[in-house]
Amino acid sequence: MVETIERDRNDLFAYKWGERFFKNPKTLFAVRSMVLGVFVYALVYGFIHPEASENHFTTAIFWSFFWPFFMFLSLPTLGAYFCSVCPLAFVGKKIIKRKGKAFKMPKVLKNPYISLGVVLGVYWGLFYAFPAVFAKPVAVAFFYTFFTLLAFLFYFLFKDMSYCAHICPISAIRNAFSRISFMWLGSYRSACETCTTFECAKMCEFGQSPFNFDKNNSMGDCTLCMDCANACAAISYKSKGFGFSLSQPIRRARAVDVWTYLLLFAFMTLTMKLTTNFNHSDFAAWLPWMWISNGLKGLFPHSPLNFEAVLTLLVSVSFTLYVVYIGFKKAEEKLGIDKKTLFTEVGYAYAPLALVSSIGVAFTSFFTRYFHNVVNGFIEAFHLPFHFLEPLVSQDTGWLQLFGIFDFIAVGWTLLLLSRRIDLVSEGKEYDVKRLAFWWLALLPVSYLILCLL
Repeated sequence: MVETIERDRNDLFAYKWGERFFKNPKTLFAVRSMVLGVFVYALVYGFIHPEASENHFTTAIFWSFFWPFFMFLSLPTLGAYFCSVCPLAFVGKKIIKRKGKAFKMPKVLKNPYISLGVVLGVYWGLFYAFPAVFAKPVAVAFFYTFFTLLAFLFYFLFKDMSYCAHICPISAIRNAFSRISFMWLGSYRSACETCTTFECAKMCEFGQSPFNFDKNNSMGDCTLCMDCANACAAISYKSKGFGFSLSQPIRRARAVDVWTYLLLFAFMTLTMKLTTNFNHSDFAAWLPWMWISNGLKGLFPHSPLNFEAVLTLLVSVSFTLYVVYIGFKKAEEKLGIDKKTLFTEVGYAYAPLALVSSIGVAFTSFFTRYFHNVVNGFIEAFHLPFHFLEPLVSQDTGWLQLFGIFDFIAVGWTLLLLSRRIDLVSEGKEYDVKRLAFWWLALLPVSYLILCLL
Protein backbone atom coordinates (compact mmCIF):
# COMPACT_ATOMS: atom_id res chain seq x y z
CA MET A 1 0.00 0.00 0.00
CA VAL A 2 1.20 3.51 -0.81
CA GLU A 3 -0.07 6.85 0.45
CA THR A 4 0.98 9.01 -2.50
CA ILE A 5 2.22 8.41 -6.03
CA GLU A 6 3.15 10.46 -9.08
CA ARG A 7 0.29 9.98 -11.52
CA ASP A 8 0.22 9.94 -15.31
CA ARG A 9 -1.53 12.75 -17.17
CA ASN A 10 -4.25 10.42 -18.47
CA ASP A 11 -5.17 9.36 -14.92
CA LEU A 12 -8.30 11.19 -13.76
CA PHE A 13 -7.13 10.84 -10.17
CA ALA A 14 -4.25 13.17 -11.06
CA TYR A 15 -6.75 16.05 -11.14
CA LYS A 16 -8.65 17.43 -8.17
CA TRP A 17 -11.96 17.44 -10.04
CA GLY A 18 -11.48 13.82 -11.14
CA GLU A 19 -10.54 12.62 -7.70
CA ARG A 20 -13.34 14.60 -6.09
CA PHE A 21 -16.06 13.35 -8.42
CA PHE A 22 -15.05 9.73 -9.05
CA LYS A 23 -13.15 8.78 -5.90
CA ASN A 24 -14.07 11.01 -2.97
CA PRO A 25 -16.21 8.96 -0.52
CA LYS A 26 -18.37 11.96 0.43
CA THR A 27 -19.17 12.76 -3.20
CA LEU A 28 -19.94 9.13 -3.98
CA PHE A 29 -22.14 8.88 -0.88
CA ALA A 30 -24.08 11.99 -1.93
CA VAL A 31 -24.60 10.75 -5.50
CA ARG A 32 -25.59 7.27 -4.35
CA SER A 33 -28.02 8.68 -1.79
CA MET A 34 -29.63 10.87 -4.43
CA VAL A 35 -29.97 7.96 -6.87
CA LEU A 36 -31.42 5.78 -4.09
CA GLY A 37 -33.96 8.48 -3.26
CA VAL A 38 -35.11 8.80 -6.87
CA PHE A 39 -35.25 5.00 -7.22
CA VAL A 40 -37.41 4.50 -4.13
CA TYR A 41 -39.63 7.45 -4.98
CA ALA A 42 -40.20 6.14 -8.51
CA LEU A 43 -41.27 2.75 -7.12
CA VAL A 44 -43.59 4.23 -4.48
CA TYR A 45 -45.02 6.69 -7.00
CA GLY A 46 -45.76 3.77 -9.30
CA PHE A 47 -47.86 2.03 -6.65
CA ILE A 48 -49.65 5.22 -5.59
CA HIS A 49 -50.37 6.28 -9.18
CA PRO A 50 -50.74 2.99 -11.09
CA GLU A 51 -52.13 4.34 -14.38
CA ALA A 52 -50.08 5.89 -17.18
CA SER A 53 -52.54 8.77 -17.51
CA GLU A 54 -51.64 10.00 -14.02
CA ASN A 55 -48.00 8.89 -13.78
CA HIS A 56 -45.29 9.73 -16.29
CA PHE A 57 -42.49 9.59 -13.72
CA THR A 58 -42.08 5.87 -12.98
CA THR A 59 -41.89 4.72 -16.59
CA ALA A 60 -39.68 7.68 -17.52
CA ILE A 61 -37.11 6.81 -14.85
CA PHE A 62 -36.85 3.13 -15.69
CA TRP A 63 -37.48 3.08 -19.46
CA SER A 64 -36.32 6.52 -20.66
CA PHE A 65 -33.44 7.16 -18.25
CA PHE A 66 -32.11 3.96 -16.68
CA TRP A 67 -31.32 1.87 -19.77
CA PRO A 68 -30.24 4.75 -22.03
CA PHE A 69 -27.91 6.09 -19.34
CA PHE A 70 -26.46 2.69 -18.50
CA MET A 71 -26.17 1.15 -21.96
CA PHE A 72 -25.46 4.07 -24.23
CA LEU A 73 -23.90 6.79 -22.08
CA SER A 74 -21.99 5.42 -19.11
CA LEU A 75 -20.77 2.06 -20.49
CA PRO A 76 -19.01 3.36 -23.62
CA THR A 77 -17.44 6.26 -21.72
CA LEU A 78 -16.90 5.69 -18.00
CA GLY A 79 -17.34 1.92 -17.90
CA ALA A 80 -19.36 0.43 -15.06
CA TYR A 81 -19.98 3.80 -13.40
CA PHE A 82 -23.71 3.12 -13.19
CA CYS A 83 -22.96 0.13 -10.96
CA SER A 84 -20.85 2.43 -8.80
CA VAL A 85 -23.94 4.51 -7.98
CA CYS A 86 -26.48 1.67 -8.15
CA PRO A 87 -29.02 2.03 -5.31
CA LEU A 88 -29.24 -1.72 -4.70
CA ALA A 89 -25.47 -2.10 -4.37
CA PHE A 90 -25.38 0.98 -2.13
CA VAL A 91 -27.85 -0.58 0.31
CA GLY A 92 -26.37 -4.05 -0.19
CA LYS A 93 -22.97 -2.99 1.11
CA LYS A 94 -24.59 -1.64 4.27
CA ILE A 95 -26.42 -4.95 4.77
CA ILE A 96 -23.28 -7.04 4.24
CA LYS A 97 -21.22 -5.00 6.72
CA ARG A 98 -23.85 -5.22 9.46
CA LYS A 99 -25.11 -8.78 9.18
CA GLY A 100 -23.73 -11.76 11.04
CA LYS A 101 -22.91 -15.19 9.66
CA ALA A 102 -23.54 -15.64 5.94
CA PHE A 103 -23.32 -18.52 3.50
CA LYS A 104 -20.97 -18.90 0.60
CA MET A 105 -22.92 -18.71 -2.65
CA PRO A 106 -23.35 -22.18 -4.24
CA LYS A 107 -21.24 -22.74 -7.32
CA VAL A 108 -24.32 -23.42 -9.42
CA LEU A 109 -25.54 -19.86 -8.79
CA LYS A 110 -22.22 -18.39 -9.91
CA ASN A 111 -22.87 -19.42 -13.49
CA PRO A 112 -22.53 -16.20 -15.55
CA TYR A 113 -25.18 -17.41 -17.96
CA ILE A 114 -27.81 -16.89 -15.24
CA SER A 115 -27.39 -13.12 -15.45
CA LEU A 116 -27.43 -13.21 -19.25
CA GLY A 117 -30.55 -15.39 -19.25
CA VAL A 118 -32.31 -13.06 -16.83
CA VAL A 119 -31.62 -9.89 -18.81
CA LEU A 120 -32.59 -11.50 -22.12
CA GLY A 121 -35.54 -13.61 -21.01
CA VAL A 122 -37.00 -11.78 -18.05
CA TYR A 123 -36.19 -8.24 -19.12
CA TRP A 124 -36.02 -7.92 -22.91
CA GLY A 125 -38.20 -10.95 -23.58
CA LEU A 126 -41.07 -9.75 -21.41
CA PHE A 127 -40.70 -6.19 -22.65
CA TYR A 128 -41.04 -7.29 -26.28
CA ALA A 129 -43.85 -9.73 -25.52
CA PHE A 130 -46.02 -7.46 -23.35
CA PRO A 131 -45.18 -3.81 -24.13
CA ALA A 132 -48.68 -2.63 -23.20
CA VAL A 133 -48.36 -4.22 -19.76
CA PHE A 134 -44.97 -2.63 -19.05
CA ALA A 135 -46.24 0.76 -20.18
CA LYS A 136 -48.24 0.81 -16.93
CA PRO A 137 -46.42 2.38 -13.96
CA VAL A 138 -47.72 -0.19 -11.50
CA ALA A 139 -46.33 -3.06 -13.60
CA VAL A 140 -42.95 -1.35 -13.75
CA ALA A 141 -43.04 -0.79 -9.99
CA PHE A 142 -43.83 -4.46 -9.32
CA PHE A 143 -41.13 -5.55 -11.78
CA TYR A 144 -38.33 -3.56 -10.16
CA THR A 145 -39.59 -4.22 -6.64
CA PHE A 146 -39.23 -7.94 -7.34
CA PHE A 147 -35.57 -7.54 -8.28
CA THR A 148 -35.00 -5.25 -5.30
CA LEU A 149 -36.35 -7.85 -2.87
CA LEU A 150 -34.40 -10.59 -4.65
CA ALA A 151 -31.21 -8.56 -4.30
CA PHE A 152 -31.79 -7.94 -0.59
CA LEU A 153 -32.44 -11.67 -0.05
CA PHE A 154 -29.08 -12.50 -1.62
CA TYR A 155 -27.34 -9.78 0.40
CA PHE A 156 -28.72 -11.25 3.63
CA LEU A 157 -28.01 -14.89 2.75
CA PHE A 158 -24.64 -14.86 1.03
CA LYS A 159 -21.20 -13.43 1.58
CA ASP A 160 -19.81 -10.47 -0.30
CA MET A 161 -21.67 -8.83 -3.19
CA SER A 162 -22.71 -12.14 -4.74
CA TYR A 163 -25.94 -10.81 -6.22
CA CYS A 164 -24.21 -8.00 -8.08
CA ALA A 165 -21.46 -10.27 -9.38
CA HIS A 166 -23.54 -13.23 -10.52
CA ILE A 167 -27.31 -12.69 -10.52
CA CYS A 168 -28.02 -9.04 -11.31
CA PRO A 169 -29.50 -8.74 -14.83
CA ILE A 170 -26.93 -6.16 -15.86
CA SER A 171 -23.81 -7.91 -14.55
CA ALA A 172 -23.25 -9.88 -17.78
CA ILE A 173 -23.72 -6.70 -19.82
CA ARG A 174 -21.45 -4.72 -17.50
CA ASN A 175 -18.60 -7.20 -17.69
CA ALA A 176 -18.81 -7.63 -21.46
CA PHE A 177 -19.43 -4.07 -22.60
CA SER A 178 -17.19 -2.20 -20.18
CA ARG A 179 -14.38 -3.23 -22.55
CA ILE A 180 -15.63 -0.65 -25.03
CA SER A 181 -15.15 2.15 -22.50
CA PHE A 182 -12.17 4.46 -22.87
CA MET A 183 -11.76 4.56 -19.07
CA TRP A 184 -9.90 1.79 -17.28
CA LEU A 185 -9.31 1.02 -13.60
CA GLY A 186 -5.80 -0.30 -13.07
CA SER A 187 -2.71 0.27 -10.99
CA TYR A 188 0.85 1.55 -11.15
CA ARG A 189 3.04 -1.51 -11.61
CA SER A 190 6.05 0.18 -9.99
CA ALA A 191 4.17 0.34 -6.68
CA CYS A 192 2.46 -3.05 -6.95
CA GLU A 193 5.69 -5.00 -7.59
CA THR A 194 6.92 -4.32 -4.05
CA CYS A 195 3.51 -4.51 -2.33
CA THR A 196 3.08 -7.07 0.44
CA THR A 197 -0.25 -5.98 1.97
CA PHE A 198 -2.59 -6.04 -1.07
CA GLU A 199 -4.99 -3.60 0.57
CA CYS A 200 -6.81 -3.00 -2.72
CA ALA A 201 -7.83 -6.66 -2.94
CA LYS A 202 -8.73 -6.85 0.75
CA MET A 203 -11.11 -3.91 0.40
CA CYS A 204 -12.92 -5.36 -2.63
CA GLU A 205 -16.33 -6.83 -1.77
CA PHE A 206 -16.29 -8.66 -5.12
CA GLY A 207 -13.08 -10.59 -4.50
CA GLN A 208 -11.24 -8.82 -7.32
CA SER A 209 -7.52 -8.07 -7.53
CA PRO A 210 -7.17 -4.60 -9.08
CA PHE A 211 -3.39 -4.95 -9.28
CA ASN A 212 -3.94 -7.68 -11.91
CA PHE A 213 -6.42 -5.80 -14.12
CA ASP A 214 -3.79 -4.45 -16.48
CA LYS A 215 -1.91 -7.75 -16.69
CA ASN A 216 -5.09 -9.73 -17.43
CA ASN A 217 -6.48 -7.06 -19.77
CA SER A 218 -9.73 -7.51 -17.84
CA MET A 219 -11.46 -5.81 -14.91
CA GLY A 220 -13.57 -8.88 -14.14
CA ASP A 221 -16.60 -8.08 -11.98
CA CYS A 222 -15.36 -4.59 -11.05
CA THR A 223 -18.20 -2.11 -10.47
CA LEU A 224 -15.98 0.96 -9.97
CA CYS A 225 -17.08 1.29 -6.34
CA MET A 226 -13.63 2.85 -5.75
CA ASP A 227 -13.08 1.15 -2.38
CA CYS A 228 -9.71 -0.05 -3.66
CA ALA A 229 -8.77 3.44 -4.87
CA ASN A 230 -9.41 4.84 -1.40
CA ALA A 231 -7.39 2.05 0.19
CA CYS A 232 -4.26 2.54 -1.92
CA ALA A 233 -2.97 5.46 -3.97
CA ALA A 234 -1.46 3.09 -6.56
CA ILE A 235 -4.90 2.53 -8.10
CA SER A 236 -5.47 4.52 -11.28
CA TYR A 237 -8.48 5.44 -13.41
CA LYS A 238 -7.04 6.18 -16.82
CA SER A 239 -8.29 7.23 -20.21
CA LYS A 240 -6.90 4.68 -22.67
CA GLY A 241 -9.08 5.07 -25.75
CA PHE A 242 -12.34 3.46 -26.83
CA GLY A 243 -12.18 -0.33 -26.75
CA PHE A 244 -8.40 -0.48 -26.41
CA SER A 245 -8.54 -3.88 -24.68
CA LEU A 246 -10.49 -5.46 -27.55
CA SER A 247 -7.49 -5.37 -29.88
CA GLN A 248 -5.12 -6.97 -27.35
CA PRO A 249 -4.75 -10.53 -26.01
CA ILE A 250 -7.22 -11.27 -23.20
CA ARG A 251 -5.80 -13.63 -20.60
CA ARG A 252 -9.15 -14.71 -19.24
CA ALA A 253 -11.36 -14.64 -22.30
CA ARG A 254 -14.87 -15.93 -21.55
CA ALA A 255 -17.38 -17.42 -23.94
CA VAL A 256 -20.20 -15.75 -21.98
CA ASP A 257 -18.89 -12.33 -23.00
CA VAL A 258 -19.07 -13.28 -26.68
CA TRP A 259 -22.57 -14.70 -26.24
CA THR A 260 -23.55 -11.44 -24.57
CA TYR A 261 -22.39 -9.47 -27.60
CA LEU A 262 -24.12 -11.76 -30.09
CA LEU A 263 -27.43 -12.17 -28.27
CA LEU A 264 -27.75 -8.51 -27.36
CA PHE A 265 -27.05 -7.69 -30.99
CA ALA A 266 -29.96 -9.96 -31.90
CA PHE A 267 -32.28 -8.76 -29.12
CA MET A 268 -31.60 -5.04 -29.43
CA THR A 269 -29.83 -3.96 -32.59
CA LEU A 270 -31.14 -6.37 -35.20
CA THR A 271 -34.68 -6.57 -33.81
CA MET A 272 -34.98 -2.77 -33.79
CA LYS A 273 -33.53 -2.56 -37.29
CA LEU A 274 -36.01 -5.10 -38.66
CA THR A 275 -38.86 -3.33 -36.90
CA THR A 276 -38.03 0.14 -38.22
CA ASN A 277 -36.74 -0.75 -41.70
CA PHE A 278 -38.99 -3.67 -42.62
CA ASN A 279 -42.04 -4.18 -40.39
CA HIS A 280 -43.36 -0.70 -41.19
CA SER A 281 -42.27 -0.60 -44.83
CA ASP A 282 -44.34 -0.87 -48.02
CA PHE A 283 -43.39 -4.53 -48.40
CA ALA A 284 -44.15 -5.52 -44.79
CA ALA A 285 -47.11 -7.61 -45.95
CA TRP A 286 -44.69 -9.87 -47.85
CA LEU A 287 -42.57 -10.73 -44.83
CA PRO A 288 -43.23 -14.27 -43.48
CA TRP A 289 -43.15 -13.24 -39.83
CA MET A 290 -45.65 -10.49 -40.54
CA TRP A 291 -47.98 -13.01 -42.25
CA ILE A 292 -47.88 -15.22 -39.18
CA SER A 293 -48.26 -12.24 -36.85
CA ASN A 294 -51.36 -10.99 -38.65
CA GLY A 295 -52.81 -14.48 -38.63
CA LEU A 296 -52.29 -14.86 -34.89
CA LYS A 297 -53.83 -11.45 -34.26
CA GLY A 298 -56.91 -12.63 -36.12
CA LEU A 299 -57.11 -15.81 -34.04
CA PHE A 300 -56.42 -14.10 -30.71
CA PRO A 301 -57.63 -10.50 -31.06
CA HIS A 302 -57.66 -9.80 -27.32
CA SER A 303 -54.31 -11.36 -26.46
CA PRO A 304 -51.89 -9.04 -24.57
CA LEU A 305 -49.01 -10.74 -26.39
CA ASN A 306 -47.34 -8.62 -29.07
CA PHE A 307 -47.07 -11.25 -31.80
CA GLU A 308 -45.21 -8.96 -34.21
CA ALA A 309 -42.47 -8.10 -31.71
CA VAL A 310 -42.02 -11.69 -30.52
CA LEU A 311 -41.80 -13.10 -34.04
CA THR A 312 -39.40 -10.35 -35.13
CA LEU A 313 -37.24 -11.18 -32.11
CA LEU A 314 -37.27 -14.89 -32.99
CA VAL A 315 -36.26 -14.10 -36.57
CA SER A 316 -33.41 -11.89 -35.32
CA VAL A 317 -32.08 -14.49 -32.90
CA SER A 318 -32.39 -17.34 -35.41
CA PHE A 319 -30.66 -15.34 -38.13
CA THR A 320 -27.82 -14.28 -35.82
CA LEU A 321 -27.19 -17.78 -34.48
CA TYR A 322 -27.29 -19.36 -37.95
CA VAL A 323 -24.91 -16.83 -39.52
CA VAL A 324 -22.50 -17.04 -36.58
CA TYR A 325 -22.57 -20.85 -36.62
CA ILE A 326 -21.77 -20.98 -40.33
CA GLY A 327 -19.06 -18.34 -39.98
CA PHE A 328 -17.20 -20.01 -37.12
CA LYS A 329 -17.60 -23.48 -38.63
CA LYS A 330 -16.00 -22.39 -41.90
CA ALA A 331 -13.32 -20.33 -40.13
CA GLU A 332 -12.44 -23.34 -37.99
CA GLU A 333 -11.97 -25.44 -41.12
CA LYS A 334 -9.76 -22.82 -42.75
CA LEU A 335 -7.57 -21.98 -39.75
CA GLY A 336 -7.39 -25.40 -38.12
CA ILE A 337 -8.09 -23.87 -34.70
CA ASP A 338 -10.57 -25.53 -32.36
CA LYS A 339 -13.96 -23.88 -32.26
CA LYS A 340 -13.87 -23.02 -28.55
CA THR A 341 -10.60 -21.10 -28.79
CA LEU A 342 -11.69 -19.37 -31.97
CA PHE A 343 -15.03 -18.37 -30.47
CA THR A 344 -13.70 -17.00 -27.18
CA GLU A 345 -10.66 -15.26 -28.64
CA VAL A 346 -12.03 -13.81 -31.89
CA GLY A 347 -15.63 -13.32 -30.73
CA TYR A 348 -14.72 -10.19 -28.74
CA ALA A 349 -14.56 -8.41 -32.09
CA TYR A 350 -18.38 -8.37 -32.20
CA ALA A 351 -18.64 -6.00 -29.21
CA PRO A 352 -19.02 -2.79 -31.29
CA LEU A 353 -21.66 -4.41 -33.47
CA ALA A 354 -23.84 -4.99 -30.41
CA LEU A 355 -23.42 -1.67 -28.61
CA VAL A 356 -22.17 1.04 -30.96
CA SER A 357 -24.79 0.26 -33.61
CA SER A 358 -27.53 0.89 -31.03
CA ILE A 359 -26.21 4.31 -30.04
CA GLY A 360 -27.83 5.89 -33.09
CA VAL A 361 -31.23 4.56 -32.02
CA ALA A 362 -30.60 5.87 -28.50
CA PHE A 363 -29.80 9.36 -29.79
CA THR A 364 -32.88 9.35 -32.00
CA SER A 365 -35.03 8.24 -29.08
CA PHE A 366 -33.47 10.93 -26.88
CA PHE A 367 -34.76 13.68 -29.17
CA THR A 368 -38.12 12.06 -29.93
CA ARG A 369 -39.03 10.40 -26.60
CA TYR A 370 -36.54 10.16 -23.76
CA PHE A 371 -35.79 13.81 -23.00
CA HIS A 372 -39.33 15.13 -22.69
CA ASN A 373 -40.48 11.93 -20.95
CA VAL A 374 -37.89 12.34 -18.19
CA VAL A 375 -38.38 16.10 -17.80
CA ASN A 376 -42.17 15.78 -17.73
CA GLY A 377 -41.89 12.95 -15.24
CA PHE A 378 -39.92 15.11 -12.80
CA ILE A 379 -42.26 18.07 -13.35
CA GLU A 380 -45.22 15.86 -12.48
CA ALA A 381 -43.72 13.89 -9.58
CA PHE A 382 -42.17 16.87 -7.80
CA HIS A 383 -44.92 19.37 -8.70
CA LEU A 384 -42.48 21.72 -10.40
CA PRO A 385 -43.89 25.04 -11.71
CA PHE A 386 -43.26 24.31 -15.39
CA HIS A 387 -45.36 23.29 -18.36
CA PHE A 388 -44.98 19.85 -19.89
CA LEU A 389 -42.54 19.70 -22.78
CA GLU A 390 -43.32 18.49 -26.26
CA PRO A 391 -40.89 16.14 -28.07
CA LEU A 392 -37.77 18.00 -29.15
CA VAL A 393 -38.30 16.83 -32.74
CA SER A 394 -40.74 14.60 -34.62
CA GLN A 395 -39.92 11.10 -35.81
CA ASP A 396 -39.75 12.19 -39.46
CA THR A 397 -37.19 14.98 -38.90
CA GLY A 398 -34.62 14.60 -41.66
CA TRP A 399 -31.41 15.20 -39.71
CA LEU A 400 -32.16 12.30 -37.36
CA GLN A 401 -30.97 10.05 -40.17
CA LEU A 402 -27.44 11.32 -39.49
CA PHE A 403 -27.36 9.07 -36.43
CA GLY A 404 -27.35 6.14 -38.83
CA ILE A 405 -23.62 6.73 -39.11
CA PHE A 406 -23.21 4.70 -35.91
CA ASP A 407 -24.24 1.60 -37.86
CA PHE A 408 -21.34 2.12 -40.25
CA ILE A 409 -18.93 2.90 -37.41
CA ALA A 410 -19.98 -0.32 -35.67
CA VAL A 411 -19.54 -2.45 -38.78
CA GLY A 412 -16.19 -0.87 -39.69
CA TRP A 413 -14.85 -1.21 -36.15
CA THR A 414 -16.02 -4.84 -35.96
CA LEU A 415 -14.27 -5.70 -39.24
CA LEU A 416 -11.03 -4.11 -38.03
CA LEU A 417 -11.20 -6.03 -34.75
CA LEU A 418 -11.94 -9.28 -36.57
CA SER A 419 -8.80 -8.85 -38.64
CA ARG A 420 -6.75 -8.01 -35.55
CA ARG A 421 -8.06 -10.83 -33.37
CA ILE A 422 -7.69 -13.42 -36.15
CA ASP A 423 -4.03 -12.41 -36.37
CA LEU A 424 -3.66 -12.93 -32.62
CA VAL A 425 -4.78 -16.58 -32.77
CA SER A 426 -3.40 -17.58 -36.18
CA GLU A 427 0.24 -16.60 -36.05
CA GLY A 428 2.18 -18.39 -38.78
CA LYS A 429 -0.89 -19.09 -40.92
CA GLU A 430 -0.86 -18.11 -44.58
CA TYR A 431 -2.40 -14.78 -45.53
CA ASP A 432 -4.92 -16.35 -47.94
CA VAL A 433 -6.14 -18.73 -45.22
CA LYS A 434 -6.63 -15.88 -42.75
CA ARG A 435 -8.38 -13.81 -45.40
CA LEU A 436 -10.91 -16.57 -46.10
CA ALA A 437 -11.52 -17.06 -42.37
CA PHE A 438 -11.98 -13.31 -41.98
CA TRP A 439 -14.74 -13.13 -44.59
CA TRP A 440 -16.58 -16.09 -43.10
CA LEU A 441 -16.48 -14.45 -39.67
CA ALA A 442 -17.49 -11.15 -41.26
CA LEU A 443 -20.80 -12.62 -42.44
CA LEU A 444 -22.70 -11.11 -39.51
CA PRO A 445 -21.47 -7.48 -39.75
CA VAL A 446 -21.65 -7.53 -43.55
CA SER A 447 -25.21 -8.91 -43.44
CA TYR A 448 -26.17 -6.18 -41.00
CA LEU A 449 -24.58 -3.55 -43.25
CA ILE A 450 -26.69 -4.78 -46.17
CA LEU A 451 -29.84 -4.51 -44.02
CA CYS A 452 -28.90 -0.94 -43.12
CA LEU A 453 -28.54 -0.02 -46.79
CA LEU A 454 -31.88 -1.49 -47.84
